[in-house]
Amino acid sequence: MSLLYISSGVQHFANTGWFMKIMPPYLSFHKELVYLSGVFEIILGTMLLFEKTRFLAGWGLILLLIAVFPANI
Repeated sequence: MSLLYISSGVQHFANTGWFMKIMPPYLSFHKELVYLSGVFEIILGTMLLFEKTRFLAGWGLILLLIAVFPANI
């Protein structure tokens, strides 16, 4: 699961345009938000790899998924 989040986070930088297309029009700073969510996916995905940070990463990913939900509908 961690590798999927890390890979998705990297894709936010490699294919920024694709992610910007799915951003809701009522949000500003599309590019910055795409980068920010990519950074969080990489960080939280990496945190999933370590038992000590896994619990916090799980909750962080829940919050991230809620935050990006509008772009996915």
